[in-house]
Amino acid sequence: MEELLDRRPAALSGGQRQRVAIGRAIVRNPDVFLFDEPLSNLDAALRHDTRVEIARLHNQLGATTIYVTHDQVEAMTLADKIVVLKDGEVMQVGAPMDLFNMPANEFVAGFLGSPKMNFFEGTLTDIGKDQSTAGFQGADFETNGIRLVSTDKAIGDNVRIGIRPQHLYINPNGTIEGTVTIIERLGTETIVELNATDGTLFRLASSEGSNLEIGQTVKFGFETGKAHLF
Repeated sequence: MEELLDRRPAALSGGQRQRVAIGRAIVRNPDVFLFDEPLSNLDAALRHDTRVEIARLHNQLGATTIYVTHDQVEAMTLADKIVVLKDGEVMQVGAPMDLFNMPANEFVAGFLGSPKMNFFEGTLTDIGKDQSTAGFQGADFETNGIRLVSTDKAIGDNVRIGIRPQHLYINPNGTIEGTVTIIERLGTETIVELNATDGTLFRLASSEGSNLEIGQTVKFGFETGKAHLF
């Protein structure tokens, strides 16, 4: 930012002011950093570069950093421990991948991950002896051995199964069927939005989706060990 040294604060953009504020905090060499959405006014490329630089500085300085953000990518990539808040209430606390792989509730499951987790409505068909797994019956498919998040459920209760877009895979004999509505080709990955026969919108994120076409009907399987019942 050397080219900006002769400017007054009023002549700086919002993103430039944010970077100046971060720099002023760093040179004080504090014991604790308090960052409240420090990257919110930066463009996408600069957000990435600054996020990497903050992570590098954190490793170098070793100072405790409390970082507030609504961006789950920032939370996942920067944090040693995440506290997920909703309306002032703590939803879950833990390491980033623990929250990603074992969400304690539907809010955490839907917040972490990009694209967002898919949810399908259905009912509980059975509960395992240890009450940690259960069966699910949806409008178009049924399955067993799914991680049961809520322990206060009974057979016949309404539940939602959560499946991440990355855990779906194209299978001609699959149990989930959808019609392609939108295709986003991102190079290494393709994100496909589909409409299930009951009207539920869901997404696939995979390199497999690059050959699909809008209007095509596709069947999918999924990794039952990575699905969740809420």
